[in-house]
Amino acid sequence: MTSLLPTYVNLAGLSHGAELNPQSAELLRQTASLTAAVPAEELTVARRRRLMHEAQALLVGTELKPLVSSVDELIHLPGRSLPARLYTPDHIGSDVLVLYFHGGGWVIGDLDTHHASLQFLAQHLGMKLLSVQYRKAPEHVFPAACDDAEAVLAWAHARLASWGCKRLAVSGDSAGGHLAAVAMHTHAAIPLAGALLFYPVTDMQFANRSYTERGAGAGLTRDGMVWFWGQFLNPQQPPSLLRANEDHRIVPMRQVWLQRPPNTVIAAAWHDPLYDEAVSYAQLLSAAGAQVIMQSAPDMAHGYLRQSIAVPAARVHVLAAVHAFLALI
Repeated sequence: MTSLLPTYVNLAGLSHGAELNPQSAELLRQTASLTAAVPAEELTVARRRRLMHEAQALLVGTELKPLVSSVDELIHLPGRSLPARLYTPDHIGSDVLVLYFHGGGWVIGDLDTHHASLQFLAQHLGMKLLSVQYRKAPEHVFPAACDDAEAVLAWAHARLASWGCKRLAVSGDSAGGHLAAVAMHTHAAIPLAGALLFYPVTDMQFANRSYTERGAGAGLTRDGMVWFWGQFLNPQQPPSLLRANEDHRIVPMRQVWLQRPPNTVIAAAWHDPLYDEAVSYAQLLSAAGAQVIMQSAPDMAHGYLRQSIAVPAARVHVLAAVHAFLALI
């Protein structure tokens, strides 16, 4: 158990990157080639979703079969039911249930696109993990996904005993990290064991350093992120960026914490336009009194959690985040 004093780790070393890992870069190139092969006029939301599933085959690999079972469930909420998947490792070393929100720009991810990486994550956390498929844009625009994340967090907290757990933590990657951040702020009165956020979306500053320097590189790009934001907010009637930027449920960097945030690990990738906002959000939580560990992956791009089975270097960074999280809770 850690002390109650806020801490911020590794801040001094966060301004430097390294060459993108060659194996990771090759997977990103192959994934990008799947999209590039589709004519622009055929690149619909449905096609993008199918492409993410096709890319998943490149990321699974043939080694490291986790000792984790999974079962699909439905979460019944007022007016809707959300698919979910419960992961149970063969060895459970904690009383924590991890509530997980998948990435995919609020648009293209689902339970299956993150299945292998969440098996790996649950195994090494030694915790039960519940992955939730929230309502996605553009069919369900803001605030639908945020409403779902907030409702599921309260729902899970009330039912912890049914899973044999005593504590609740939140986690997510990319847009899922955004939803985890929104949910834990909305329910700041619910005691959380901690938060584990992989390269979360926390801001809308397209001219910052990481967007400017790395926004056209491998993996997620500035143009891609602008497209995701447009789908999430409403592609038919987009609000002004100024108005959207003032809403703390859209931009977690606008959060005001009246209570101490949960202990949090933020794992960022240097070759990612979201890098700077991950660092800024870590600073925001730390200033609000949380214990925060910032993990920087200098040779990785956005999405390296999903490469953890196929790319040894990505696996090292994921395990570093896991070990930091276990130390915090």
